[in-house]
Amino acid sequence: MLNVGEILLVIGSGMVKFLFAPWIAYMLDGKFGGAVLWSFVGGCLGTLVFYRISAWLMERARLRAVRKQLASGIRNKVFTRFNKFVVRMKRGHGLLGIVAVLPFISIPVGSVLAAKYFKHDRRTIPALIGSVAVWSVLLSVFWRIGQ
Repeated sequence: MLNVGEILLVIGSGMVKFLFAPWIAYMLDGKFGGAVLWSFVGGCLGTLVFYRISAWLMERARLRAVRKQLASGIRNKVFTRFNKFVVRMKRGHGLLGIVAVLPFISIPVGSVLAAKYFKHDRRTIPALIGSVAVWSVLLSVFWRIGQ
């Protein structure tokens, strides 16, 4: 049985680097149910926190940019190679692409990308949480077999 400090460690690792949360839970406790549960809780908590914070920060940045453009009257949009790559990925793979690779790109990065490109889609948060649930089970099985 994990104590409170160990549970918080697994939840914290699930919030930041979800890929290793079940492994940490196995190293501390060795039980499949605990690994799935606490990595899922950490992944969901991290997804919701980073999604909400990034959506709020992006809205503030957008409003600041609008005020700046209104004041100066000039709008220059620069298309870089990275901008084109992100647009191509968004159009080609969409929300399911982000959801599929969520544990590999980390919860914060995946949540920020989802908030930036899919914040008006009502399926975004359920898709992210569903991805965390599926990957929590799959990664727990993977780390269990690897022990």
